[in-house]
Amino acid sequence: MIYSPQPPSPLVNDWMERHRNQASFALHLIGIPLTIIGTLLLPVYVVMASIPLFLLALTFFLGGFGLQFLGHAVDGTEPGEIRALRTWWGRRRARLESSRVHAG
Repeated sequence: MIYSPQPPSPLVNDWMERHRNQASFALHLIGIPLTIIGTLLLPVYVVMASIPLFLLALTFFLGGFGLQFLGHAVDGTEPGEIRALRTWWGRRRARLESSRVHAG
């Protein structure tokens, strides 16, 4: 069965909005796979206990994240991880303040 094209999800639209600069987009195209490969190599390191493999995984992971943060610096936008931490911290603070009000 053939379905008509669906509009992109709000997450995709948000991601595209924050990555408009071509250089930022290119840095993410390189950085995201490197970060994923670095993450996937860590369990292999645990099994093999290979220091060179650990250093390779760490280099891929940190290098990939570095490229993505550089892309956001070029684009002038806030990285998603920072946005998520700010949101989490804001909700946590609101819960703590709310519990203080109810307790006192």
